[in-house]
Amino acid sequence: MGRNQENPMRKHFSFNAASNKSTCQVEGCGIEIIGNHGGNLQRHIQRRHPELFEKSLQDLQNPNKRPAADGQNTLDSVIVKKPRQVQVALTPETLKEACLELVTVNGRPFSLMEDSGFRKIIDPIQNAMGKNVTINSSNIRDMVSEIAQDEREKLETELSGRLLMLKIDSATCRDRSVLGINVQYSDGKGVVLRTLAVRDLTERHTSEYISSVVMDVLRQYNISLQQVYSVTSDNGANMLKAVSLLSDIQERAVSNEDATCEETEEIGEDVKMVGEDEGSQEEPILQLDSVSHGHVLRSVRCAAHTLQLAVDDSLKQASNIIAKARRVAKRLRSQNVVCVLKRMGHKRAIVDCATRWHSTHDMLQRLLELKTFCEDMAPTIPDLHLSESEWEYVSNTVDALKPAKIATKCLQSDQLTAGEFYGVWLKCSLDTEKLASPFARKVAQCIKARQSTLFDNDAFIAAVFLDPRYRLFLTECQTEKAKIHLYRTWEAIQNLEPRNAASGSDVCAAASPTQSQTSSDDEIEHLLMEKERDTSSTQRRPHVSIVSLLDTYSKEARLRRTEDLFQYWARYSVSNPDLYKLAMSVIPLPVTQVSVERAFSSLKFILSPLRSSLNEKVLEDILLVRLNKQYGL
Repeated sequence: MGRNQENPMRKHFSFNAASNKSTCQVEGCGIEIIGNHGGNLQRHIQRRHPELFEKSLQDLQNPNKRPAADGQNTLDSVIVKKPRQVQVALTPETLKEACLELVTVNGRPFSLMEDSGFRKIIDPIQNAMGKNVTINSSNIRDMVSEIAQDEREKLETELSGRLLMLKIDSATCRDRSVLGINVQYSDGKGVVLRTLAVRDLTERHTSEYISSVVMDVLRQYNISLQQVYSVTSDNGANMLKAVSLLSDIQERAVSNEDATCEETEEIGEDVKMVGEDEGSQEEPILQLDSVSHGHVLRSVRCAAHTLQLAVDDSLKQASNIIAKARRVAKRLRSQNVVCVLKRMGHKRAIVDCATRWHSTHDMLQRLLELKTFCEDMAPTIPDLHLSESEWEYVSNTVDALKPAKIATKCLQSDQLTAGEFYGVWLKCSLDTEKLASPFARKVAQCIKARQSTLFDNDAFIAAVFLDPRYRLFLTECQTEKAKIHLYRTWEAIQNLEPRNAASGSDVCAAASPTQSQTSSDDEIEHLLMEKERDTSSTQRRPHVSIVSLLDTYSKEARLRRTEDLFQYWARYSVSNPDLYKLAMSVIPLPVTQVSVERAFSSLKFILSPLRSSLNEKVLEDILLVRLNKQYGL
């Protein structure tokens, strides 16, 4: 059964099935057309009888004038065609999650939820789901705050009782100054990175103000300053001073705790159990008088920023040549020269940013690719002329900067450890020294001059010491320095355990307030608690044990550089849990602050012109949700 023939032009033709021809019935025409195809018949009427064709179109467009069979009205005048409806598998949770992703990951403003076009999409879906589902800007804003608070609570539980490393950096975006704070630690399988906050800075960026903002963020997550092992920042004077202030606060807090413990011990010396013998004393443990127990916070300078400063120092020597090369690059970017380059199939020249040496390297490298073009066009365009010695200097500059550029990209890894950074830095220095040009020697000298600020650091030396792949690079003096710092770090780890136990006892005390009230003023109960704390501390392995374990470890064979460091230390998790715990607390030392800059790139995306009025709390919530959803930071 064929299709219904609905073309109205057929009424002007008669079809002879035997001859397979259609004859036009218009008066005076009589043309025969092969077949009975409606399109061919319509084209004939349109070309040969245009007036008849126009009249037929007008009748079709006016349903009231359209003829109907048997003198009846057509159903088109009384029947309304409804659009095709489809069923979509969409739950209320999925709908809310999609709207949440729009305002966090995709960076859309909350006002999108009230836009007329968006309401035409969302209202039918919302009505079909029932009155319990409501999508508007206010609800989505509340959802962002709730999810951000849930993330903070999870992170607070995750960071409890750990020794942590912080990374801080500041930036300005759309007239808003912010301070980004990341936290880093190890879960035994690798480096874990989380974003604590991106706070608006409303005052001058002094060291005191920055340190106060950091302390506020730590209090928000219930993190004690004694948990902070290191703070990585750039080489800015205010940042370094802020970290120094935090270190001083930690040192004073540790000194106060030590003084309190000493007073308690003096009070308890006169209280002895029956049968206690004066001569029954434990063997004295190793005493390290020069070590300040529990004070471990160290300032770590960003290695990527330090490398950039070293390269900038060396580029000052080549400032004249770079200025000439920049002039040539700008001339190559003029409109008439760009057209010639395009016709010849060349790439466009690159103009660098003076504060970004990577762009300077790319500019010089592109000029070398266009050297032949510049030499050919120099007689016509004098601005493209460079002498042969200047071209040679440009080539030597590109070669000398290449190792540093490769090293910078390696430093951007999230899983980079201190030992691996040492290997990257050493390779960069050796590759640069191999080049014979004067500029390469200058770059190598600047790198060596800057590396002392990175390598002369207790936390860095300790992390390299616990990396058996690169441990042999340390001198004997550095090895002893690392052991002393690791001993101090072990003290800090041990000091965190009584605090965690005390927090649990506080919860138990809160459950029975009567018992707490009766024993709060009981001096005997107080002394018993101190004795219990001393007993629990003596049950732990003595401090000399960790030193002997480090001595034993330092004599082990070197690990190949291709081996995984965390898998190596996983072998010690059962056989030597103390050394394993110490290693997992020290190895993930952050040597760069690249992750904070990634958070700032999200800030540029979120603070679009449509969202410039976001308040500090909402902005921080959006960033926290976005970074955890998209990057897992």
